[in-house]
Amino acid sequence: MIETNPRICAVITEETVAAAVDAMHNAGGLADMLELRLDYLRDFDFTRPDDLRPLLEQRPLPTILTCRSFDEGGKQRIGDRVRLRLIIEGAKKYAEFCDVEAAHYHEAASLRPDPSRLIVSYHNFDETPRDIDAVCEIVCALPAAIHKIVIRANDIGDSLAIFRLLDRSTSQGRNLIALAMGAPGVITRILGPSRGSYLTYGSLSRGMESAPGQITCGELSRVYRIKRITRNSIITGIIGQPVMHSASPAVHNAAFEEMGLDYVYLPFEVSDAAEFLRQFINPVSRMMDWNVRGLSVTIPHKTAVMPLLDEIDPVASTIGAVNTVVVEDGRLRGYNTDAQGFIAPLLQATQLAGKRCAVLGAGGAARAVLCALKREGALVTLFARDANKGSKLGGEFDTPYEPLEKFGASDAEIVVNATPIGMHGHSEGVSPVPPISLRGRLIAYDLVYNPLATRFLADAASSGCRTITGLEMLVSQAAAQFEMWTGMKAPVDVMRAAALGAISS
Repeated sequence: MIETNPRICAVITEETVAAAVDAMHNAGGLADMLELRLDYLRDFDFTRPDDLRPLLEQRPLPTILTCRSFDEGGKQRIGDRVRLRLIIEGAKKYAEFCDVEAAHYHEAASLRPDPSRLIVSYHNFDETPRDIDAVCEIVCALPAAIHKIVIRANDIGDSLAIFRLLDRSTSQGRNLIALAMGAPGVITRILGPSRGSYLTYGSLSRGMESAPGQITCGELSRVYRIKRITRNSIITGIIGQPVMHSASPAVHNAAFEEMGLDYVYLPFEVSDAAEFLRQFINPVSRMMDWNVRGLSVTIPHKTAVMPLLDEIDPVASTIGAVNTVVVEDGRLRGYNTDAQGFIAPLLQATQLAGKRCAVLGAGGAARAVLCALKREGALVTLFARDANKGSKLGGEFDTPYEPLEKFGASDAEIVVNATPIGMHGHSEGVSPVPPISLRGRLIAYDLVYNPLATRFLADAASSGCRTITGLEMLVSQAAAQFEMWTGMKAPVDVMRAAALGAISS
């Protein structure tokens, strides 16, 4: 069995030689290796291997030369003989490795590559083949120093095939790079090195990715701390669709780092909650050999997970949604920290008994807000656009419902935006209510945390309201989750700083 040695490989995707040289040197403090994607270059003569010398003679890290064929993700149509000669000769003279597609192996072999500098790769940009094990065996039969299997994960269950390949290659002493592209495959990029993948790839910055689902070298090293992850690390994470925008990985991983815990928090892009819990989480049925401790649950799975759990906390039952799962003693226990996370910042600002409160929205977030406010003795009115949803939710919590357009005429002292209106990527710059309707209110609280300065809060501040951002709820509910999973007091200030950093980036 080979030892794992986590490596981050920064992919250079610049379009000019000068920019590529700069990027390679900037990667020095972020990565262990470089992959120079020559097919991205627009000012390079691919017929002249010796022109690689200015690019590579001062390289700061071991480098893989790649000039991908157009059919396997290349950015330009370059003759196969030309590009293969370029990278094979370049690896002999100027770099540590070249990456040749398995489909072009025999043509490459005629150019006599150095086997000790050769990576042979297979890519499938559409799916995870059913015969992926057989594909791997065919690729690995081709003489090379390292073999590489890259597939597309259209469902998080596809990631299981990658982990299976890594387990087998590790036991056989093979050097294998294996990962799944796409958001459902991100966990293979983060956990792959701890399970035997020779390396994992990262971009130098957002927007410079060479493949779907690729995250930055900085996130791999600083947020996920992949150099410290082992097969024994305790797994937590967030399930939802989508989840890659979430600040929660930064928040929880910063807390684990601060407390010196061997935990990692991952983004799980999940379309089918039942299948995910069966394949990855339930101790009886899971197909992953790992130490799972808990999950955050977000849209659209907060209700869907409830019948799949062994126990549900009474607060979560009242709200009708679970946002936290604890895996303990072979059982899955469901909780809801949204209500606690929401109310704590508000109670720091005012007492709530007898206060007139308006809640905007009738979705899952509004359920937690209504539950928390009612428990504190507030006088609550629900305002929503959807009359059916609004009246139904109001009835469940014995709360009056009014159409959203009537909010301006209400006498509410505290107003809570529990809609996604104003969220980055959804309706940023928009408020659920007109500015004039916020005049005379005491407190405006927006559950949206990205951006922090929403239009709703800006209008409220201009009207003289005290404002509370969604960041406070995010941190407060995350702290409660942290304490459930670890039994330790959460480092709230560290979590808040991490949340701010993630949102600002």
